Amino acid sequence: MQINFGIPWGISEAAFNLKDLNSNYQYKAFGVPWLGLKRGLADEMVVSSYGTILAITDYPKEVLSNLRRLEKEGMYGKYGFYESIDYTPSRLPKGKNRAVVETYMAHHQALILLSIDNLINNNILQERFMKNPEIQAIDILLQERMPKDMLITKDKKEKTRKIKYTGFDNYVEVAYTKIDENLRKANVIANEDYMICVNDKGEGYSKYKDILINKYKETKDISQRNIFLYKKY
Repeated sequence: MQINFGIPWGISEAAFNLKDLNSNYQYKAFGVPWLGLKRGLADEMVVSSYGTILAITDYPKEVLSNLRRLEKEGMYGKYGFYESIDYTPSRLPKGKNRAVVETYMAHHQALILLSIDNLINNNILQERFMKNPEIQAIDILLQERMPKDMLITKDKKEKTRKIKYTGFDNYVEVAYTKIDENLRKANVIANEDYMICVNDKGEGYSKYKDILINKYKETKDISQRNIFLYKKY
């Protein structure tokens, strides 16, 4: 919390603003660049709601202040705080500086409830944890002292910087005014099971897995072996 990136804090692994073919948000680990072992952490910036509330036992005032800021950013929905906000410029629409990941993950909502419970009941989770016989058997490890003689090495830390949103003014658009009728154009739409292919004349075929629903065959009567799209005037 000592570094100001100009955005709310609360970095942890979370869903971010990228979906698969089934419209499911993707999920991975995010973190502070000089603390995480993973490279490239400085290139992405995702703030999660549960990542904020996990600190409520130690910094209750700061957490409440940050939650109010998240709410102003549009992160509060019908069932509470959404999963996260993605501030990574490469995953944002033109003209936007953030994208709210409007989903709820059950285990992250559970962490939120447990953190609030831990605050109200004076670290009750730590007490329950230490009452576990398996933990009691090795609690001596928690009393290990820091070594006096340590080997300190200088490593190159990733530099952190505020997010810069690149404009779209440098994009180049190429317009074609003359169409080459000899070049056949086609469009393919598919998922894991079904595929449909249609050319610029409305001719095409479809296939489900390895089964041809509408057969395609290179013959003289090809116009009779395809599917067709017509526009009614």
